[in-house]
Amino acid sequence: MESRGSSSHGETGPQPEVASGATARPEMDERLLPLAQWSVSALARACAEETSRFLKQDRADERYCLELFRRALLLRDEEAWACLYQQYAPLVLSWVHQHPAASPVLEHDGGQSVVNLVFAKFAQALTPGRVQQFDSLAALLKYLKMCVHSVVTDERRVQQLQQLEQTLEALEHEPAVADPAEEVVAQLSAQDLWQAILEELHSEEERMLIYLAYVQGLKPSEICLRFQHLFPSVNDVYRLKRNMLDRLRRNRRLQALMKGC
Repeated sequence: MESRGSSSHGETGPQPEVASGATARPEMDERLLPLAQWSVSALARACAEETSRFLKQDRADERYCLELFRRALLLRDEEAWACLYQQYAPLVLSWVHQHPAASPVLEHDGGQSVVNLVFAKFAQALTPGRVQQFDSLAALLKYLKMCVHSVVTDERRVQQLQQLEQTLEALEHEPAVADPAEEVVAQLSAQDLWQAILEELHSEEERMLIYLAYVQGLKPSEICLRFQHLFPSVNDVYRLKRNMLDRLRRNRRLQALMKGC
């Protein structure tokens, strides 16, 4: 009993716990070295701790994260870049999901491809000459978030233009029965561009054709029969529609509206 008591109250009792605690975190030894001599893994662990404090709005030592960003962006260290991606990808993905225009671009893989594009844009934009302009973790994360907005906006615009182009491709092959122009204008109208289209029409014939075909729902043969003085033949109806929609495709104002959708 006495031997147990002496061992529990001896001077060497708490010391092994302190020693084991120190050896459990090998980066503690590296904290005595300049940051430039730290391993990437030690930097990543320290950066993760300080980022957690930063996001909680607690006081954080940003030196570790800045050094990790410096190695990834300035030195192009692949290991440092992999650590940055692993650490900040969940944060970037949360920003993507919070973006008001992100829903359509999340359908494919939940936003993972967008996250990859964000990091690619971030790395491409922050050239070695620009990296030194970002002297805080707040500035770097703010720019990373700006890349989220830029990528989501670009991806949404690409989707819209692809949808429009797919519909307009139908004009290259005139159908025997259905009129593809109806689908084109219907799609544009659904995107709140109807008023803009009307303002871009060049003549009374075009405005009349829009009204007859898409408000009254008349077929080209019916339009030609009732308003032969304006449209002498069915081919004239198709020709006018084709020219009109081809102009809409190239119209800069409508392209700008598409980008803002």
